[in-house]
Amino acid sequence: MKNALFLLAGLSLTLSGCSSTEADDASGATALSLNESFPVGDPEGHPADQYLKVAPDGTVFLSWTEDAPEAEGRDVYIAAVNTEGLGEAQRMNDQPGQVQSYGGDNRTKFIITPNGGMAALWSSYGQGGGKGAGGDMKVVYAEAGGSFQPAATLNDDGMSVNHAFGTIAASPNGKLYASWIDGRNRNFIGMSDPISPAEARKHIKMKDLTIPESTLSRPARPMKIYEYDNSQLMMASSDDGGKTWSENYPVTGMRVCSCCVPNIAFLDGGETVIISYRFVTDEYLRDQVVVRSTDGGQTFSEPTYISEDGWIATFCPHAAASMTNDNRERLHAAWFTGGRTDEEAGIYYTYSDDAGRSFAPRRLMARTPAHTVLHAEVRVDKNDRVWIAWENIVEDRPQIFLAHLDQDEGEWSESYQLSDGTHNSILPMLASDGENVYVAWTDKNGEDSQVMLRSASLLGN
Repeated sequence: MKNALFLLAGLSLTLSGCSSTEADDASGATALSLNESFPVGDPEGHPADQYLKVAPDGTVFLSWTEDAPEAEGRDVYIAAVNTEGLGEAQRMNDQPGQVQSYGGDNRTKFIITPNGGMAALWSSYGQGGGKGAGGDMKVVYAEAGGSFQPAATLNDDGMSVNHAFGTIAASPNGKLYASWIDGRNRNFIGMSDPISPAEARKHIKMKDLTIPESTLSRPARPMKIYEYDNSQLMMASSDDGGKTWSENYPVTGMRVCSCCVPNIAFLDGGETVIISYRFVTDEYLRDQVVVRSTDGGQTFSEPTYISEDGWIATFCPHAAASMTNDNRERLHAAWFTGGRTDEEAGIYYTYSDDAGRSFAPRRLMARTPAHTVLHAEVRVDKNDRVWIAWENIVEDRPQIFLAHLDQDEGEWSESYQLSDGTHNSILPMLASDGENVYVAWTDKNGEDSQVMLRSASLLGN
């Protein structure tokens, strides 16, 4: 089944805007021509955890995970995609079930290296499974046109603590960087009395649709207690396309939200490295920040707020900011915040023209209900057009929306609903090959899940 070709189910059609958002006030922006969505992977494997990336030559690749038939964890697959379907899929992990079943922002990430190879990063299935069960960060690479090599362990501490929510990126100078949320310095104190996930989260009013129902139904068990409630970012780098990696070194102190994945962007040909993450204060303020390196990722600045949203949350929201850079040396960011009040909850966008030292006032892309954690993703195509995909609630279900910005015109397009409204549609991912934009997401119905892919081209391209 893994080498099957999934064809688009229908002809291209032009859709009107389908969501009431701030982006809808634009006029004159180019309309989109959207193809029908189609499923990815083997439905019996409950596909999820989609990730999209475009290669330097314009080829778009999609990865996703499925239940491992021979083991408890998940397997991760990758295939090239275009507007007509999906190519032959290849499994990345050499050991069946090696990928952690707790996905969402903790999904597998991959990068296409400058020489045409690939490198990928995921959190392994640790003893007992699930999040925070002592899994490792695993890295794997493949030469151009070759198969993936056996996975290696990236974290060098050898400790049974949380190593998760990783990201991997290729600098324009060819160097690879990986960063992840690491618990080695949280200082283990002891074990708690037995508590179930449902009991631990009973005071949390916001829904988190990325948490599997099976996780919330687990029986009570003792939990590890640490001196520090939060974690830190660790980093490693590779100069040979992911074959070997440097020693781990810290990027931040113990002020990183333990479940919001970092993102990496590059400026000045790779000499400036920017990392975004969700910062946490003692008062549980959880706003998005960036740190900046001007020496090729060796040392980093103190954090700068992307936006001072003032969101107080006593729980991990599993919703990071998405960040990218364009050809003009501009940083772009999109994110969800619960805000200081329910009325401020929403999807926001901003940019920086000074390498993350400051950011423009945030722009509301979509006002959202205050009771659900939602997600957004931002990408820039080769023409520096900005694309944002996000979740919003429609008739009590999260759905996927898309809008784009022509930076020369300064106008946002109307917004387009991409999902069909029949399922909980979550975790949008974006990529563009220059002529088309691709959006992937997961449709969820209880414990069942299915990755969906939809493409669109700008009329006139």
